[in-house]
Amino acid sequence: MTSTSTLSPPFSALPIDKSGPPLNAWGLHGPEDEKGRLNLITPKCVKRGTDTITEGVVVNLNLPLSFNPVHASRAPMERKIKCSGHSNDDILTFNTQCSTQWDGLRHYAYQNWPEEGKFTFYGGMDIKEASNPNIKKYGVHHYAEKPITSRAHLLDIPLYLSTHNLPPIEAFSNAHPIPLSILQACAAEYNVDIQPGDILLVRTGFTEAIEAKSPEEREGLKKREKNESCGVEASEELFAWHWDEGIAAVASDCPSYETWPVAPNKLSCHQVFLAGWGLPIGELFDLRELSKRCQKYKRWTFFFTSMGLYVEGGIATPPNAQAIF
Repeated sequence: MTSTSTLSPPFSALPIDKSGPPLNAWGLHGPEDEKGRLNLITPKCVKRGTDTITEGVVVNLNLPLSFNPVHASRAPMERKIKCSGHSNDDILTFNTQCSTQWDGLRHYAYQNWPEEGKFTFYGGMDIKEASNPNIKKYGVHHYAEKPITSRAHLLDIPLYLSTHNLPPIEAFSNAHPIPLSILQACAAEYNVDIQPGDILLVRTGFTEAIEAKSPEEREGLKKREKNESCGVEASEELFAWHWDEGIAAVASDCPSYETWPVAPNKLSCHQVFLAGWGLPIGELFDLRELSKRCQKYKRWTFFFTSMGLYVEGGIATPPNAQAIF
């Protein structure tokens, strides 16, 4: 059943800014808004999340920062120890998207909008402004000032597919995206009741697939002509479902929430969610232990907390995320 948020008009009302790109929600929360869909997370939503805590069990949702990134252009973390003779300091150098991450609102733009060669971010920010390190607007510090913390749900797609003897997901291919019908069927089977301000996690099994690869095989994957990966199907019906359900943030265990790359000239979740709605996208979350706990407790709803790095104007951030049962 679809729940339309009292803070949002229906999907059919999009775009909000009629002069802006397709399906945008620019200006919905005021002209100075920088929090996007995180505005849906009210104190009531947080309380609804804490009400799910019955076991007192905490589950880590982060891969190590030393995880070998799957994106060829993102270098792995480098670590040095500075010894002063009586104490030690860590010095870390890393791409904020080398491991588990939240994409910020300055990460991905509407492609070739309003014209070829133009790239437009949330609220109309252009690529020059979004790339300026001296500008703080739309940075991931908002994920720290207003932590991504609420009730959350896991849609365990590999579990659902195996239960129904359906073909498994191909981790390193975009040929068979997860359709909305499977997401909805999975939610119904595991009694997931999404309410406005909730967070949605989608497990694909990508983490297990990449962890099973040798270092040489991982390097080979990076050198493919197309760096394909699994994910949900970016479609207008999927966008409508996420909007009308009032989902405040999404995350998955694959490199991109949607299959990547998307078809040419087709809107991606990255364009609509990040640049259109200000909806955070989490990638490469470690959902393995979470899946086990959900099966053990026979519930796929829990309290979710995430406090990103307080980097003013930051592009992305490790989530420091956990689920609490």
